[in-house]
Amino acid sequence: MKKFYKSRFIFIFSFLLILVIANFYLNKFSNQYFIEDGYKYSSLYQQDTITYFKATDNIAEDVESGKKFYNSGEEYTFSFLYPRIIYFFNYIFNDNERIYDVQNLKIHLKNDKLFIYFQIIFFYASVAFLLTSLDNIIDRKLSSIICIFLLVNPVILQWHLSFYTESIFLSFLVLLVSFLIRSKSNVDFILIGIFVGLMYMQRTVTLLYPIVILAFIIFIDEHKNKKIYKFLSFLSGLILILILIGLHNYNRSGVFYFTPTQSKLDLQRYLEVNVVKNVNKISYLEATKQINHFNSSIVKKYKYDLSKEKDKIEYSNIIQKNSFKTLLENKVVTLRIILKNYFHTMLLNPVQVFYEAKYKTWIEYKKSPDHKFWLKIRLIVTPLFFIFSAIGFFVSIKKIDPKLNIFIFLSILYFFVVSCWLPNTRYFVPSVLFMSIYFSVSLHEISLFLEKSKSLKELGR
Repeated sequence: MKKFYKSRFIFIFSFLLILVIANFYLNKFSNQYFIEDGYKYSSLYQQDTITYFKATDNIAEDVESGKKFYNSGEEYTFSFLYPRIIYFFNYIFNDNERIYDVQNLKIHLKNDKLFIYFQIIFFYASVAFLLTSLDNIIDRKLSSIICIFLLVNPVILQWHLSFYTESIFLSFLVLLVSFLIRSKSNVDFILIGIFVGLMYMQRTVTLLYPIVILAFIIFIDEHKNKKIYKFLSFLSGLILILILIGLHNYNRSGVFYFTPTQSKLDLQRYLEVNVVKNVNKISYLEATKQINHFNSSIVKKYKYDLSKEKDKIEYSNIIQKNSFKTLLENKVVTLRIILKNYFHTMLLNPVQVFYEAKYKTWIEYKKSPDHKFWLKIRLIVTPLFFIFSAIGFFVSIKKIDPKLNIFIFLSILYFFVVSCWLPNTRYFVPSVLFMSIYFSVSLHEISLFLEKSKSLKELGR
């Protein structure tokens, strides 16, 4: 009982620690400003954040002009859910005050600190729910270590202080683990399907995640027919969300689609241009010119008007198809670039959000003494984290239910393979979240060893 209260005290203390760190971060950077396109904005806002704010204001303008909320907003370019979360926050706390202040040339989400605290509380609540779920299937001390480490792991913690999609998405992942642990009936899997659909709305990288859910269902100790019904129930819930996204786009633009245009253009923007550069042995600028020339030729050939959503979607499909063609025709170069990107992305970065607030551009940060100092730290921390996570994985085979263990392991691989070809450590964070479970298993083993050693010493006295 004493150990129980001790672990819960540490759990609560971890939450208070997050609030202290958040308060320090917000106070440090809330009055530091950058300027972009003539607009002044807090350094707390990243470039992607400004894009979300634009989408939020578009939703607000549509609603005020008489459109229904479910038909409002611009074309489906990136996260579907996140701008709408910001919209409701802005509606409740700020009376829908515009984030873009056109008169004063300023970008500001009023009460933005509250939004950060909301993300922290949501993640804490998600982890608390996970704690109650894990207590039913594994050692209570181990479940406490897992949840405490999820709270204090700086690679994860930092994203709750940002206005990226990561924090809420990580909370969703934690909740998903809890839902799977508690799942029993077909109805449960319908709800899980709906929930994974919400995750897809937050970050489209989730689209193929049902493969991992299928693996979890396969290892359920039930008859084959029951497993099939569970998976079909899950798919029905997921498809429902995809249909709702498609209908939203159809009612708004006359085109039914549920995959964002940005995801179709990312291959060209982040990978194909580098393949062209390396294959033709030209500069990045020249490769970009070649790509832009091709894009212009597609617009002229099909007489596309990219201000029209239907034309832009067709254009994006052609660009994506051509990108795949370029990559497949140059497999060796593509593989070399992707492997390099994967390696870079795996290098843990516990201070990415902090220095994105301190420096306006990545190039500026890369040339700074801060980058050189933290690169050394990262080169030490990363292999240690991987080693202890690997040890934890092998130990977990005897400690964690096989179907849950398969889900955790495949989740690590899934998010790594699907998103880490982009050279940004931000995209490795979902994998880090699941690896943290294995790391915690190692910590648990170390604690057991120390307790055993202490007991042997006491017996020897």
